[in-house]
Amino acid sequence: MSILNKCDKKDFPFDWVNLDSLPDSNGKRLEIYLLEEEGHLEGLILMFYTLFGDLKHGIKIYDKLWWDFCWDTWNIHEDSYDYSLEGKSSESKAYLTMLEKSGIEMGYSGSITCTDWDYFLPIILACILTHQAPYSPRFYNVENNFFFYFHHTGSIGFYYQSENEIIRKLLDTANEEYELIRRN
Repeated sequence: MSILNKCDKKDFPFDWVNLDSLPDSNGKRLEIYLLEEEGHLEGLILMFYTLFGDLKHGIKIYDKLWWDFCWDTWNIHEDSYDYSLEGKSSESKAYLTMLEKSGIEMGYSGSITCTDWDYFLPIILACILTHQAPYSPRFYNVENNFFFYFHHTGSIGFYYQSENEIIRKLLDTANEEYELIRRN
């Protein structure tokens, strides 16, 4: 069974989002931080399930270039890429293996769905938290018009255009369980 599946509609769906400069997006922005200083991997996984567990089947994930996610695929001196497992960190090896097993071809740009969050989250978060990846893919929910990403500091950046019942519930839960910082 594949962990990731490509979507028919590949593009990021929100025209109010500036993917090149997220703070310039035309939406509300906040950051949700773990309360504990340690255990970010487990804490972020729990945060995902606490905030988005009921919505996980409606969440898609977007990245501009899935295979270029980890730093050690890029040879900075030659400006070339190598996706073999040889010489890669354990985090990058797990990530590249997951892409290969899921049939995500090299060069793929666009949206995917996840069929096994328990498998996917530890791999993607390990890459982010160890700085093997410089950024997080964008996780989005079209129905409720929001997206989020993980940050190496043990936080989630959360953007939405307008409040609805689901957004209010997410914000209430974030405020009760975590440290919520509004940015605009």
